[in-house]
Amino acid sequence: MVKVPEAREVSEQTIADIVHSSLPGWRLQTAQPAQRGFSSVYRVVVERDSTERELYLKSSPDGQTWGIPTEARIQAVLSAHTSIPVPEVLSVTDDHESHPTPYFLMRAVPGAEVPYERVGRFDDDVLKRLAREVGAYLGELHAVPAVERFGHVRSDGPELTCGRPSGDPETLTVRAPREDWPKYLRERVDGELDRHAESRFSDLTTELTQWFDARIENLDGPFEPVLGRNDHGLHNLLVDPDTGEVTAMLDWAYTLAVPAAFDFEFAVYLFSGAFLAGLPDVTDRRSVVREAMYGGYRTTAPGRAEAVSTHEPVYEMLAMVRIMNDFRHLTLPQGTETAVEERIRADAQVLLNR
Repeated sequence: MVKVPEAREVSEQTIADIVHSSLPGWRLQTAQPAQRGFSSVYRVVVERDSTERELYLKSSPDGQTWGIPTEARIQAVLSAHTSIPVPEVLSVTDDHESHPTPYFLMRAVPGAEVPYERVGRFDDDVLKRLAREVGAYLGELHAVPAVERFGHVRSDGPELTCGRPSGDPETLTVRAPREDWPKYLRERVDGELDRHAESRFSDLTTELTQWFDARIENLDGPFEPVLGRNDHGLHNLLVDPDTGEVTAMLDWAYTLAVPAAFDFEFAVYLFSGAFLAGLPDVTDRRSVVREAMYGGYRTTAPGRAEAVSTHEPVYEMLAMVRIMNDFRHLTLPQGTETAVEERIRADAQVLLNR
């Protein structure tokens, strides 16, 4: 398992130098660290001619790329070719002798960061709006002509130094591309099951392995690769928590080329809050979310809607396994962990027995 680094501190003088070289004429006013993932992220206020602008700086925590160059290019592609609300990328630097590269500067966007687990407590109308908008944006994402094979998406464009990415989908490619989707899916499942064997749900690992073996072998194709969001969850959105409006979709470093149904099924499970249904005040609203997401998807990708219209248990089960593997990271009310764990186990058992 990849060891996640601690975000490193970036000095105010370094951030001032980055602003000066990336955005000539603008001066740093303030810089505050933002608690967002493991990258070094700073909320930056800059000024020019008495005009202030709020930006975010995202940089590597340790000098490794961590998908940051690709994330910047993907956001540029989405800004140029879709209505998906992503922050505008203003400047990218892939390598520098002293700055914490790679890094990029992007405009701040409105909206609130909402805790991951809040999805289970949205009112139905709020959740429906959020799901409908997510579905519409996934339809646009899946229509971007960027990939022809399965695997991790990466940037294949020129290196930049204080440059703005082109937004051309042809600058995106796939690392170690796979032709065979079931084979690639098997690799991903094996990786998650290795983690699962070390989780609190490890007594299910053997049965899950046998179930996946049989199910993956019988998946129906053909399988068409599309850009997949994959890293779904409220933690990667900015929203209006009162209305459910999605004001931004953040963090694209984990983008994969996958079938549309895989991406759609993950989103349904995670945005439904079904993994929290063991709490007394949370209900399983997968059907509500699926219907709303599908309605949104059809508005932007009517020609591909059939591909996501049928529930695929393999993809849903993998989403469940991911939750099991990351269970310790859930923020649950004290004393409720056992109830939530038992409900997830019961959910998985329904699919295992089907």
